Amino acid sequence: MKKILTLLGEELIVDSDKILFWPKERILIVSDIHLGKAGHFRKHGLAIPQNVHLNDLKRLSQLIFVYEPLEVYFLGDLFHSDLNAEWTMFENWLLDFSMVKFTLILGNHDVLDKSVYDNSALYTVEEAIRPPFSFTHEKIISSLYNISGHVHPGIRLNGPARQSMSLPCFYFSKSFGIMPAFGGFTGIAKIKPKKNDVLFAIADDQIVELIG
Repeated sequence: MKKILTLLGEELIVDSDKILFWPKERILIVSDIHLGKAGHFRKHGLAIPQNVHLNDLKRLSQLIFVYEPLEVYFLGDLFHSDLNAEWTMFENWLLDFSMVKFTLILGNHDVLDKSVYDNSALYTVEEAIRPPFSFTHEKIISSLYNISGHVHPGIRLNGPARQSMSLPCFYFSKSFGIMPAFGGFTGIAKIKPKKNDVLFAIADDQIVELIG
């Protein structure tokens, strides 16, 4: 499911697959995949299957086929831990999309040696500036509208008979937006929206738009 969000005169597509697409610039934006996290847990004795990351890459492949972006921005925490076999899997995946420019905006978990990134098909930056937006991993104060990740935002929805559920969400305030975590092996942190903030909660393939 998709929704159209207009920010500073620019139309963005909010997709229930937890990505943003900027049609005018043909940029697909994804945050907090946390590849390698399963391998990190396996290294410490927890049997987490690698399929969780394979599924994430399959989802992202499908989104690239659908939107045909010229660029993909990873808003940090692309790879969760030290170098492991899941990085090789990701490098091979990148080669399937040689026509796309992939830019990693470095996050706190992106701690691989610079040479590892340099030897891949990734470009790495601390911040990507494409007016009227700035893209970072963690929220910053900027003269531009800042779009970031890091928080893994979620919202608790209450229903009848005391039913409730916590869902990942996109969060947009007047001056900044926060992306949900794309990775299937991530949690959420519940946020408290302020008046007039706009949220898009994700429930399977549905989007629930909420106003603070």
